[in-house]
Amino acid sequence: MIKPHINVSRHLASRRAMKAWRERQRLVMVFKRFHDGQVTTRLLIDGEYYDVDDAQLAMLAEGAAPAELDLHPAFEPEE
Repeated sequence: MIKPHINVSRHLASRRAMKAWRERQRLVMVFKRFHDGQVTTRLLIDGEYYDVDDAQLAMLAEGAAPAELDLHPAFEPEE
């Protein structure tokens, strides 16, 4: 069986593009909590966890920094 020719430069360009895309994804949604008609989203941003509401989530998605919104890291109990 003949092996297909692999275009190495195209493969490396694809890997670089994926790495750049992952680096741009600075917001990681950990979970959403629905309680008493409120939605709280826990985000992982640059190694810190933050609890935000929908309005804050929208502003963070547009590029605002947590400090600009006066957000403080959420308490994480030690195990």
